[in-house]
Order: sequence, then C-alpha cells, then structure tokens
Amino acid sequence: MADEEDVVEEEPQVQEDRVSESGLSPVDVEKTLAPPKYEVRPGLGEKFQAQNVRDIILSTMQEQLMGRQYRSDQAPRWAQSISNAVRQRVQDLDMKRYKILVQTILLEMKGAGIKCGQRCIWDPETDDYADELFRNDTIYCYTIVYGVYMY
Repeated sequence: MADEEDVVEEEPQVQEDRVSESGLSPVDVEKTLAPPKYEVRPGLGEKFQAQNVRDIILSTMQEQLMGRQYRSDQAPRWAQSISNAVRQRVQDLDMKRYKILVQTILLEMKGAGIKCGQRCIWDPETDDYADELFRNDTIYCYTIVYGVYMY
C-alpha cells in the first residue's frame, strides 16, 4: 500500500559538551596560558615621576588656596580637597604598580615654627616621594606624595 509508507522519525542530534576532569571544555584546555609576569622593578621610564608630581602639587595648592585667608572651620575641608585632587591627578600620570599616598598639612601663619618628620621603610631603587610648600600671609600648606612600588 502506497498510502501506508513507513515513516521513520529521526532523532534530533544532541551535541554533548565533553568536560574534562578539570572542569574545562576541550576548547579551553587547548589554549595555552601565558606565563605569569613577576615584575620586581619598574621598567625604564616607568619610575616615580617626582618632578611632574611636584608640579601637580604646587599647581593644585595654588588653585585651592590662592587669595584665601586662613579659617579654622574650613581648613580640614581644604586639606582634604587638596589631598584628593593631588592623588587623582597623580594617578592620571599612569605610573603602573605604584601605590600613591598623599598627606597635606595646613596651618595658620602666626609666627610659630613647625617641625615635621616622616619615617618609611621602602626600597630606595623603586620608591620615592615629592613634596611642595605653599605660603601666603595667613596660610602655611605642606603636601607630600609618596610613591611606593607594589611588587
């Protein structure tokens, strides 16, 4: 009988994703990974740029403090804004693998002296700092930026 042809249903082909014992598919296993890079020293031209950082510090302090008189209620906010602006601008220099630390001291000029000291343990071949001072009739501002190379 021509009407009663045997209809054979085909089973849909299912592709099995074979997973190796490590949990990676064969495609992932075939790719070779690049060996890890261990950088213990910055490359030539990648060291802390102290002169550029000094220029940033000085210009930022001048922008923030030029023409202002010391006010004890505003001094903490000014110091914080100087530190944040300097840190952001120094990070824009894109010195790879450097941790940037910024400290700003803002005082009123009343004729008294000040002594500051810092002590750090670091590698003198890779780590460095830059500092600048801003003074006017009523404000004394000292900002220091540390660049510590992260091994």
